Amino acid sequence: MTFAPASLNILGIKINAIDHGAVVNLGPSQHLDLYVSYKRNQGIGEQNGDFCPILSSTSWVIDNDVVDSSSVKSSIL
Repeated sequence: MTFAPASLNILGIKINAIDHGAVVNLGPSQHLDLYVSYKRNQGIGEQNGDFCPILSSTSWVIDNDVVDSSSVKSSIL
């Protein structure tokens, strides 16, 4: 199974990638109490542009932390 990257075209504006917690609106909207927390270990990063060649993708990550980023959501809503 292969999944192609999503591409969004809106009136001549091309959006290749929408990251965590990001929003694309086409009209009025209200985002209350939005909370996103994540931890990534990427040795080569992300390639989100069109026709981005990856010549050498060999990498490694040494991450010996037991807890990288603990987070707790607290809200009054």
